[in-house]
Amino acid sequence: MHTKRIIPCLDVKDGKVVKGVNFVGLQEVGDPVALAYEYYKQGADELVFLDITATHEARDTISELCERVAAEIFIPFTVGGGIRTIQDIKKILRAGADKVSLNSAAVKNPELIREGAEIFGSQCIVAAIDAKQRDTKDGWNVVINGGRIDTVIDVLDWVKKVQELGAGEILLTSMDQDGRKQGFDLALCCAVNQIADIPIIASGGCGSLTHFYDVFAQNAADAALAASLFHYGELSVKEVKDYLSYRNIPVRKSISCFDIEELLSKIDFQKQNGLIPTIVQDHMTKEVLMLAYTSIESLKITCKKGLACYYSRSRNELWLKGETSGHYQKIKEIRLDCDHDTLLFSVIQTTAACHTGAYSCFYQILYQIEE
Repeated sequence: MHTKRIIPCLDVKDGKVVKGVNFVGLQEVGDPVALAYEYYKQGADELVFLDITATHEARDTISELCERVAAEIFIPFTVGGGIRTIQDIKKILRAGADKVSLNSAAVKNPELIREGAEIFGSQCIVAAIDAKQRDTKDGWNVVINGGRIDTVIDVLDWVKKVQELGAGEILLTSMDQDGRKQGFDLALCCAVNQIADIPIIASGGCGSLTHFYDVFAQNAADAALAASLFHYGELSVKEVKDYLSYRNIPVRKSISCFDIEELLSKIDFQKQNGLIPTIVQDHMTKEVLMLAYTSIESLKITCKKGLACYYSRSRNELWLKGETSGHYQKIKEIRLDCDHDTLLFSVIQTTAACHTGAYSCFYQILYQIEE
């Protein structure tokens, strides 16, 4: 069983986190940046921000929020709500978000998923599906606009469609359970997970530790999202993970902000004018793939995303390896040499590391001793 993710969700309205039942009766519960930092410290695997104001003016507010959050936490976060165009997606990702969540706009214009996946990569596109059980009890329909409009689209048909379009993940919310704390809709989650080839985030209805356990024990989702439980301090992310681990559900051990700061404090960035030579090695074969340079900012991004990020001396800018080519390097281990001025990245590299198409940049033999 793969490790399961715990994801706090923050509904944002006018710059504040709010919470209600079935998206109504909203009450203010706190500052989004402060809450994000608290959940990060607790060991959250990811965060989701939903801009429920979703107006054109709010887009600038949520972009500013992304920048503030990205400066404080080093775990992935997703932003959704009112994202209707490729330009909206670009703005949110450039502001610091790792993924965007597409819901109503994707139903009205499915090509938005395809275009977004092609331009930014499937890993950046989350298909948010709000599901409501039909009166006939024989399945679920996709609803939009906060559950107010029934599209009469069958949820399972829509799941197949968003996969074909290139979505990298599904955020599945049960409108019947949302805010009620009676447990996830396991029948819905299981039905979707059985036909889905991409990860499923279960959302709507979590009210206790056992609800987290149930959705994972039945293999109904890859991640579980909750809001009220965390916002009102009924449970912490750490308590949830400790409980799941005790019941033999594998969960991720996240790097906390204190671990990252301690890591940074051990590296002598001043010795190398702010740039640290970084040897990149294949984690499995131990083959040396390339030599790059790491700055404080790029190392923070590396720790946050779990993907290698460097500083390009030729372009004088941060460089997320694979951002344009798709040849990402997944970090498995980071080591520091005895002089504290050189790093070793041990990575999973599935394609070419070199821009020439060679697996390793070190393919030219300059000197060799014949035996």
